Amino acid sequence: MGSKSKIPKSKLAPVGKSVRLGPTDPERANEQTPVWSIALFDGEGPWGRSKIDDEAHLWAEIYPKLRAYESMTWNEILQNKKRDHAVAIDGLIKAARDRLALLRLDDLDELFRFRLGGTMRIWGIRDGRVFKLLWWDPDHEICPSHRD
Repeated sequence: MGSKSKIPKSKLAPVGKSVRLGPTDPERANEQTPVWSIALFDGEGPWGRSKIDDEAHLWAEIYPKLRAYESMTWNEILQNKKRDHAVAIDGLIKAARDRLALLRLDDLDELFRFRLGGTMRIWGIRDGRVFKLLWWDPDHEICPSHRD
């Protein structure tokens, strides 16, 4: 019988208490690496989980790119504004604005998008160091531009 590795109780979050992931001050958050949240990932919409056509695509295309971002701070990510940046809600196509209203997220001023390569985009809400994944946009439909 092998020994089991246990986490000391002092390292665990108290039951019923939230764990703080980092400073809420935007300047301090920019010094940290991103943390991903999938709680808001749209399941039913045109850019939701159903757009990820198979599990192999998830693991081959999306996961490695998001994992690579984890080695960067938000300051480093934001240096390449053409690649990864916030987009004002009024810059999104009408279908995206309508979907935000349906999801009761139409009070937002902007969304953040990561360009994963080619036309692939991940859209979400940046909240300090946390990126709340909202949409998978494999065809660059949500905010098409001629500059990318």
